[in-house]
Amino acid sequence: MTSKHRLTVNLSDEEADALAMLAGKSKVSKAWLGRHAICVFLERAQDNSDQIPLPLESVTRGKL
Repeated sequence: MTSKHRLTVNLSDEEADALAMLAGKSKVSKAWLGRHAICVFLERAQDNSDQIPLPLESVTRGKL
C-alpha cells in the first residue's frame, strides 16, 4: 500500500501510552492501528445512510 495522504493527530499522554501498549501487544505499528481504526469508522459510516452518530457533546479531552 502506498500512502499518498498524511494525517496528524494529537493524543494525550494516556492515549499515546495506551496506543503504544496495544501496538506492542498486537505486534503492529501505531500507524497500522490508526489506519485500521479509520477504515472501521468509514465502513460503519458508509452503512449508516443518515448522519453519523458522534458523541460530540459528551467528549472531553481523552475520554469518549
